[in-house]
Amino acid sequence: MAEKLVSPGVFTQEKDLSFLPQGIGEIGAVIIGPFDKGPAFVPTIVQSQNEALVTFGGSSKFYAPLTVQSYLKNAGLVTIVRVLGEGGYTTNLKPLVVSGSDTILTVLAPTKENLTYDFSDLVISGTIASVVGTISGSATTFSLDSTSTDYITNVLGTNPLGTTKAYVYANFKKFQSGSLSTDIVLTGSTSNVTFDGYTPGETPFIISQTLGGTNFDLFRIFTKSDGTLANKEIKVGIFDIKFPDEVPGSDYGTFGLIVRSYSDTDKRPVVLETFSNLNLNPNSVNFLPRVIGDRYPEFVTTNGDVKLVYRGDWPSKSRYIRVTMSDSFDTNPDNVVPFGFKSYNAPFASTNFPTMSLKVSQSINGETNTRAFFGVDFDSDDAKSYFLPLPTITNTGSNINFNLNDYINGTTGSLVNRKFILGFQNGFDGSSPATVINTGTDMTSANTFGFDCSTASSSGTLSYRKAIDTIANPDEFDINLLVLPGILHSLHPSVTNYAITTVENRADAFFIMDTAQIADSVQTVVDAVETLDTNYVGTYYPWIKILDPNNNVPLWVPPSVILPSVYAFNDRVAQEWFAPAGLNRGGLNEAVEAYTRLTHGERDTLYEGRVNPIATFPGQGVVAWGQKTLQAKPSAIDRIAVKRLLITLKKFIASASRFLVFEQNVSSTRNRFLNIVNPYLESVQQRSGLYAFKVVMDETENTADVIDRLQLIGQIFIQPVRAAEFIVLDFNILPTGATFPE
Repeated sequence: MAEKLVSPGVFTQEKDLSFLPQGIGEIGAVIIGPFDKGPAFVPTIVQSQNEALVTFGGSSKFYAPLTVQSYLKNAGLVTIVRVLGEGGYTTNLKPLVVSGSDTILTVLAPTKENLTYDFSDLVISGTIASVVGTISGSATTFSLDSTSTDYITNVLGTNPLGTTKAYVYANFKKFQSGSLSTDIVLTGSTSNVTFDGYTPGETPFIISQTLGGTNFDLFRIFTKSDGTLANKEIKVGIFDIKFPDEVPGSDYGTFGLIVRSYSDTDKRPVVLETFSNLNLNPNSVNFLPRVIGDRYPEFVTTNGDVKLVYRGDWPSKSRYIRVTMSDSFDTNPDNVVPFGFKSYNAPFASTNFPTMSLKVSQSINGETNTRAFFGVDFDSDDAKSYFLPLPTITNTGSNINFNLNDYINGTTGSLVNRKFILGFQNGFDGSSPATVINTGTDMTSANTFGFDCSTASSSGTLSYRKAIDTIANPDEFDINLLVLPGILHSLHPSVTNYAITTVENRADAFFIMDTAQIADSVQTVVDAVETLDTNYVGTYYPWIKILDPNNNVPLWVPPSVILPSVYAFNDRVAQEWFAPAGLNRGGLNEAVEAYTRLTHGERDTLYEGRVNPIATFPGQGVVAWGQKTLQAKPSAIDRIAVKRLLITLKKFIASASRFLVFEQNVSSTRNRFLNIVNPYLESVQQRSGLYAFKVVMDETENTADVIDRLQLIGQIFIQPVRAAEFIVLDFNILPTGATFPE
């Protein structure tokens, strides 16, 4: 009691001992699948449509982005795990070079039509001014004369999914002219090149100004997004560079870092992020990694389990990038500032690969302009060939380091506007760009979104299992729903069975599983789940047609693309323990139509087989018309609403009970538990979740031997409310004059 007691009397006060931090916030679904961009295999919470689009993209070539867009219409957050390839691939690359000088003019690669094409039937003839190439005799003829309608990119294209045998992998127009020679015949050699699994984009090392003849390695910048698209989404610039003698009272210089759109120009820059007044003083609040972040995920396998761990000291504050300091950073002089970058690697090992195009003057459209950045010349189409995935074996070729000391007033570096810009390379999706991405009716066990999930050891199966492993620990990631859009139990049982085991082990999440292929019959889908027995999984039939939100065209999708949104709507307008089915809460509002209009008999067959029908009613639309789990034995938890009730109760009570661990095992601790659980269960009962309940945690449960085993035991008895699935009405026809029964 705070006040001073002077006069005698009785003083009372209230102490609320019932409060326990719940430790449980909003919980949402985890959606696992391929996306255009974003961090791979890192569970990432997004809280809006815009955040999801910026971080992961919204392509309709995969089902997972569509699921996210649909789900966030009714939910406040979602956890996304992006799946990428880990197997890598090997391919043949065909550089066309000038005999004698070995200058590479263009590089060809096989398309999807022939992934193992070796270019043995490629014939090159002519002079440098009029080169003609022929593939398969006269079947495909191209020219290296950019004014010709048969110019190589016009004929072969740059798309690895094209219909010709080969496509243009890299192209260098500046060498395709008569300036080299008019009588040199072209030759070519085939390179067998291997690419490993997925990687983020990265810059060469940023280096310091020249000090004592040395340029010190400072740091490297990585994209937070993994994959090939990371190379051509952003670029980074260093600006407003100040040496230590220009910063009063400091032994360190300062600089700014800007993140820009890859496709913008110095004349019309598109700035995504700006960080100003940075420095390389580890003790400063403006220390580069402290401001931007240097943490990154790493996967560690222990006893067969894949665990996600984080390296680095500072959490990410940038949406696009992270930094890594050089190993020698601690021994660098204090007065270093970023003043250039190391040489780029060639897209494959070759000393004859054309050098990176660099901009060494401040000009825009030929006129001096201080808005222009030195460094990589992004206006050059030839430079863009450098922003490709890097193979396992590569080198810098003829490239050299770039440093402002070499271009600004000799070596003094004195310039009003000191800045340079560079891009990312090495980002890679982990699989061949010439792999066809099969969806819909084209999906097979060996090719679903380009992933091979045909066996337990296939590369796609391993990728999906890795993604599922990242959310396997319920103490680290709180979810209540698992969705693998487009992974079908009939095609990919090694993945779906692994997911089932994961949610059963977590015991706090429900799995909406796709089972059937689009044209599968009712009996086929029932047979596919016949051997499954779990109350943590629900499956639906048939596929549904939606209007693609990105292209505004009709698109057939499996049920799991839309059903998570139905669950979220159910939870928003009612509670988790209400059935996400029927006309009130089970409407698939985004559905244009179901693949097949089920008859009453087909609905019966599906429901008896524990598959939830998606029905179509005139004037009502497409509706989820079932809520069964895949549990074989009839009981209360063979219904989704009851199972989700238990998941919700367990999550809350387990979260609250966590605060009792290591507390004294005495009656006051037990009462704290009762005082938080009983009111919560009463609120669930009032919200139509329970008919009745009873919570027991007393001396009868916690005897002396139980206490000596360091245990605190309680029992919770519940009677869950059951949904009315069968409404039976007897119409009694009475004769005239009959009295109605009371």
